Amino acid sequence: MAESLLFAAALCAVSLLAAWLLPVSLQLHPVSLVARFCQKLALKVHPDAGRPAAQQRLAGLLALLLVLSLPLLLWYGFYLMSSWPLLLDAIILLCCFSWAGYRQLGLSLCRQLEQGQLAQARQQAQLLLLRDSKALSQLGLVKAALESLTVRFQQQVVAIIFWYLIAGAAGALCCRLCQIASQQWSVKRPEFREFGRAAALCSRLFNVPAYLLGAILLRLQSVGRQAQAPVERTEGKAFPVSRRLLLQQLSRTLKVSLGGPARYQQHEVRRPRLQQRYEPVVADVRRLLTLLDYQLYIWLLLLCLCCCLLWFVAIPG
Repeated sequence: MAESLLFAAALCAVSLLAAWLLPVSLQLHPVSLVARFCQKLALKVHPDAGRPAAQQRLAGLLALLLVLSLPLLLWYGFYLMSSWPLLLDAIILLCCFSWAGYRQLGLSLCRQLEQGQLAQARQQAQLLLLRDSKALSQLGLVKAALESLTVRFQQQVVAIIFWYLIAGAAGALCCRLCQIASQQWSVKRPEFREFGRAAALCSRLFNVPAYLLGAILLRLQSVGRQAQAPVERTEGKAFPVSRRLLLQQLSRTLKVSLGGPARYQQHEVRRPRLQQRYEPVVADVRRLLTLLDYQLYIWLLLLCLCCCLLWFVAIPG
């Protein structure tokens, strides 16, 4: 048991470091292929949003099972034939760790906003936000970037590490596939409100540990600073508990306001406002990326410490 955990932690650390040092463009990353597959699949099995809600939910569940089963069967087939199963696990982890591409996107967005290129920044933000960004002001772009970058880091780094150590490559793969399906079939869009429920529920369950761990680290990163809890103004549907804790702690750590309404395909979604004394600026996005870099270093350090402890347990001689 200790030996298998040792190899898992070591492989996770090496894969995370490789994905960090050798980033792949989002357009070329394997994640983009899965996202396009989800889009095409939705067009085939969900052509009419006017169908009864029960039929839409059933179609969404079957579509999610298809998205999960094809990669899992492919992985299991290679796993049975492979002489180096750890190499196969490393490939799966490298495909799941896509944070480096979004970090580069965040830095590019900062540069464009600092240069006053608001139109280009709106277009660039589309890949990050996966919602309508054409009408966003600079303040709206900064708020959306802060929330999206924080959530994506927890999903694409912390959740993958957690579920790989708990359930192996299959767990990490299921986690990432559910996240992608939930993003492409967002229940915030009217046409996917029923169809995307299964993917949203599974993704939410997979993300809960990552959001809670992320909130704890943000809390530790605010120790020693005079930060006050944000005042939450409830407007529309509340955030899920784990996500609300994460965003509340983000608002407290950066000391800036977050939340507010968002537009998805010309449809406005009312969300709670997390009110602070200051509104966010572009520099806060750079501050956040620095904090997330430190969190990544912490996870690498924890994995290395875990490897050292397991080494002494697994090989006592």
